[in-house]
Amino acid sequence: METTREKLHVQALVYPGFTTLDLIGALQPLAQVPWSTVEVVAKQPGAVPTDCGVPIVANKSFADADRSPDVLLVPGGGLPAIDALEDEETMTFLAEQGARAGWLVAVCTGTLLLGQAGLLRGCRAASHWGAIDTLDAFGATPVHERVVIDQNRCTGGGVTAGVDIGLAVVAAVAGEEIAKAIELVLEYNPAPPFGTGHPSLADPATLKAGSDRVAVNMPADRIRSIAARALKPDPASARTDSKGHGP
Repeated sequence: METTREKLHVQALVYPGFTTLDLIGALQPLAQVPWSTVEVVAKQPGAVPTDCGVPIVANKSFADADRSPDVLLVPGGGLPAIDALEDEETMTFLAEQGARAGWLVAVCTGTLLLGQAGLLRGCRAASHWGAIDTLDAFGATPVHERVVIDQNRCTGGGVTAGVDIGLAVVAAVAGEEIAKAIELVLEYNPAPPFGTGHPSLADPATLKAGSDRVAVNMPADRIRSIAARALKPDPASARTDSKGHGP
């Protein structure tokens, strides 16, 4: 589903404490599309704190955000992302925007936000390895892959997977040749120094240290509890829009 070369409007939803690289990793390739524009949206415009101490400036509020973005991008994070699942205003905005957006894109635990907004029912989806097994609580099918596309949903793994996700969406909306050129311009040629970037690669001591941190920041019991007690939008209205996107 390529967009026209006259417009690719990317809207990023941010909230206090989200992970900076979740946003920037996916946004950088999308912003390289020559006909793209970017809008950063929060409850209120202004500086929004991130998990690394560098604020991101939102230039639109929920009230004045564009109502039909071509790409709706949702970054994840640790506990702040879990807190956002219980923020009614954020979830209502996401559900309404998601029903109208051309593409729904989530990085890391941003996938949980899409799920909580009722936008992943019946869809295959990915997330950070520490949270992916909770996706079934939102009616999604967990897929242990770095990038997963199902209909107009593109979700993926944790943090650094944002670059892969962004490039995958560029290929879908602007064509593979443009995506390949952007990958080159960004010199996206990863060579991790330790090779421990996934549980399947980590030694036992590293896996325990990482798992202990993840258990605190992505508590599975709390995520499932939030999913179980929340009222979701009607899936038919949330997943079918004027562009004909739906199951």
